[in-house]
Amino acid sequence: MSEVTANGVRIHVQHLSTGSPTVVFIHGLMMDNLSSWYYTMAPAMAQRAGVCLYDLRGHGLSECPPTGYSVENQAKDLIGVLDALGLTEPAYLIGNSFGGIVALECALAHPDRVAGLILVEAHIAVAGWRDKMAGGLELAGMVLENDEAQIWLDRVGGRKLKRMARRSEVLLDRTTMVDELLASPSLTDEQLASITCPVLAIYGDRSDVIGWARDLAKALPTCELHVLPNQSHSVMMDSPAQLRDIVFTWLDRQPAPTHREPVRPAPAPAHSEQRG
Repeated sequence: MSEVTANGVRIHVQHLSTGSPTVVFIHGLMMDNLSSWYYTMAPAMAQRAGVCLYDLRGHGLSECPPTGYSVENQAKDLIGVLDALGLTEPAYLIGNSFGGIVALECALAHPDRVAGLILVEAHIAVAGWRDKMAGGLELAGMVLENDEAQIWLDRVGGRKLKRMARRSEVLLDRTTMVDELLASPSLTDEQLASITCPVLAIYGDRSDVIGWARDLAKALPTCELHVLPNQSHSVMMDSPAQLRDIVFTWLDRQPAPTHREPVRPAPAPAHSEQRG
């Protein structure tokens, strides 16, 4: 296990490989940690790029402080991880679900550190996202408090799943995560238009956030959207081979990362959509 201190918090990191480009994997919220990427895409990516995975604060083996869970602050955590590892070259950020929000915020706040974004079933912090997130967190809390759910976890969940459930309960009950996330501001169309790095967005056609996917593709200046048939929000776990093919093909077309000045021009939006 490897640990670094980033933004004042102890963060669990797995630096699988070095090289250029660097690809940083960001997992989702609550019942998730870096292992979801480790068992689907990261080792294969490590054969062709430098790869870093980390547990978000409060998740996995990272420290669980009582505060600091705003989207803005979690983007600072990410930059802190890169700094601690000495990764100064602009990196590709690949975020699943909530990890996509962190990746977008990082591209906004630190465009000179981001070579490109790969957004897999990413939530986006636009109008309505807080209500949707509040509903999801409330449902998660109800499930974790349900006696039958606890019995199921004891019987068949295994140590890993039970550990994740316990950590989720701590996040909900003993931190300000929910309040901070719900207070995080929405992104405007102007802010999204200012993200000029290349973006790959991958969603299932049965996803509950597919509407946001097309809004995102329209707002971002350079976004290639892939909509996968017969897939839901769990694209990463249900179709890892297809996901790898799309991501690797896209990455192979991108130029080598170069250091950029932190400027954010906002050209007129244009987008393309591919199905497959």
